[in-house]
Amino acid sequence: MYEISLTNGFGPIKFGFTPSEVKAVWGSQLVYEDWMGGNLENFLFFRGLLIGFRGEVEDHPSENAYVCMFQVKTIHPLLLWGKEITSATTQDIQDLLNANDLSFKILPNGIVQCIGQELQFHFNQLGCLDEVYFANNLLTETNE
Repeated sequence: MYEISLTNGFGPIKFGFTPSEVKAVWGSQLVYEDWMGGNLENFLFFRGLLIGFRGEVEDHPSENAYVCMFQVKTIHPLLLWGKEITSATTQDIQDLLNANDLSFKILPNGIVQCIGQELQFHFNQLGCLDEVYFANNLLTETNE
C-alpha cells in the first residue's frame, strides 16, 4: 500500500525531492503510458505514476527541480488518511472527504475536486476510482 499524504507526498517519495532522490527510492526506469499525454518535460513518469516538478527544467527536471505534484493510477494500492481507496466509489470518496472536513465539488465529467486543496479524484465508467491527482499548495504556487 502507498499512502497519499497531502503534506508529505506519495509513499516513499516526498514533496521537495530532487529527481535523483525520486529515482533512488522508486527506481530509474521511466515508463510512458498513453494516459499521460504529451509535454512531459516537467515530469518523471513511471508505470501508473506521474511525478511533477517545479524549478529548473529544460527537456527534463534537473537536480535544481523538486517534486510538487503526483498523478497516480489505482494500479498502485492506495491509502488516504489511513483508509484504503484503491477501489473506492464516488460515494466512498465523498464520505471520506466529509469525514476529514474537506469541501469539494463534483465536476460535470464526474471528477471530485476539493476546494482549497490541490486534490482530485477521477473515476472509471463503472464509478470506481481510477486516478488521484494531488499537489502541495505551497510548492505549486508561483511568486511571479
